[in-house]
Amino acid sequence: MNNSSNHATRANPFSTRFIRPGAIRYLFEPGQSADALVRRLAEFGWRGQIVGPHGSGKSTLLATLHEPLARAGRRLSSTCLHDGARRLPGGWIRRAKLAGANLIVVDGYEQLSARARFAVNAHCRWRGWGLVVTTHRDAGFPMLYATSSNLDTAQAVVRRLLAGQDQHARVSPRVVADCFAACGGDVRETLFALYDRWEAPRRGDGARLG
Repeated sequence: MNNSSNHATRANPFSTRFIRPGAIRYLFEPGQSADALVRRLAEFGWRGQIVGPHGSGKSTLLATLHEPLARAGRRLSSTCLHDGARRLPGGWIRRAKLAGANLIVVDGYEQLSARARFAVNAHCRWRGWGLVVTTHRDAGFPMLYATSSNLDTAQAVVRRLLAGQDQHARVSPRVVADCFAACGGDVRETLFALYDRWEAPRRGDGARLG
């Protein structure tokens, strides 16, 4: 069986089920870890921000923090904002109370209006809830972590995704670099582009991974 046929019969390692937050763990810089971030967050009074550009792993980092936060006694109520949402979904306070939450997480905080931000902060302070946000720019919280997109990270993520594949599953560093450049340095979009490359033999369009 040739290499194209091999690729055509294997599950695509860049499918959403493999790359979604929680399916793959965040790759920390040397000297950093999920447990270290939770300790830092506790020192900040359970208020902090994760700052970074599109596709740099902010949501993946949040998912990686869930287990150590639970061990530290934090019960989360999380909201992921999409499509320019200007406020949190209705009923978020009630849901947090029903869940017994003591830490509110807002992924995409920069999308909220100034009024909505004020309201979220006020409710969390009044109820004694911690607040962790992800944002593209400084939102005035203690800095928990700054994510960044770089080619070394993209290459490392690809190696991790391919680690569970058989010995024939290969994506050359050159292809990863080409996709990373074409996607403007966005690691998430790079993985989406590699999904299409992986599917190419099934479509017969001649795109190569080697």
